Amino acid sequence: MAMGINTNMGAINANRILDQTSRAQETTMERLTSGLRINRSADDAAGLAVTTGMKTQTIGTEMAIRNANDGIGLVQTVDGASEEVTNMMQRMRELGIQSMNGTYNNDNRQQMQVEFRQLQLEIDRVADTTKFNGMSVMTTVSANGFAMLSAGAVNQAAASGFVVQQGLASGLQLQVGWETDTDWGKASVNTIGVALMDFKTLSARSETVKLLAGVSASFAANVSVARGAVAIIDAGLSAMKTMRSHWGAVQNRLDYTVSNLQNVNENIEGARARIEDADFAKESAELARTQVLQQAGQTMLSQANQQSQQVLSLLQ
Repeated sequence: MAMGINTNMGAINANRILDQTSRAQETTMERLTSGLRINRSADDAAGLAVTTGMKTQTIGTEMAIRNANDGIGLVQTVDGASEEVTNMMQRMRELGIQSMNGTYNNDNRQQMQVEFRQLQLEIDRVADTTKFNGMSVMTTVSANGFAMLSAGAVNQAAASGFVVQQGLASGLQLQVGWETDTDWGKASVNTIGVALMDFKTLSARSETVKLLAGVSASFAANVSVARGAVAIIDAGLSAMKTMRSHWGAVQNRLDYTVSNLQNVNENIEGARARIEDADFAKESAELARTQVLQQAGQTMLSQANQQSQQVLSLLQ
């Protein structure tokens, strides 16, 4: 074997391998530091593309879960207020039945009318003040941005044998999917519509609905007025029970929606982790291996550099 000093092949080879070992060690340390197997596209181009799509889905799914839970909160708010309105209408109906009894004089009926009117005003007040996130949910307000059903429309739907559906295409829609719909509000697979009723359309709250025609009116006239009031209240109660049934069904549906979204999110996160996350056991072993190789490579590089010194012995 020829001996030369201008080109030290042993040192070149040792330096090349030592450089490869250093790069492998840097990659391993980066993975152990970040906890990720893929820190840049060069690590795994296809894997990065897959995990980016999965991350998009999980972020969207997590937001959809929050949306659905917010929807449950809105439905509970409306239903809770509706229960109080129902209780007030039941009391109004009770006063109507009482006022039709012949044992009460017109002065007594006038006293019943005072409470009857106060309940009507309270129904109006509840409709005006019940809000969710600052939005009126019991009466139509232009600022809401969504339409509501009238009490009459609710009763017509119930009378024709149809359950109140998801309301209007322009009504309240809950975004419970991580994707968008090209046809918003129609045959949607990512939104759930919630039908809301405008409580100001309840005829029972109108000032024209009374328990008596007047203090000086005849018994028959006052009974007729009270009977008409009870009939109007019955129509309002019918709309209320139909709407509350719808809200209960929607709330149960949203519970299942949240459960399904959580299950999907969990499985997608697991799949993403298997592709993107670092295996600490494997990377720790790789770090130990590269550290030993680096030390050995440095030693061999030193030895290769010393070989050139052996040429001097030939010149002595």
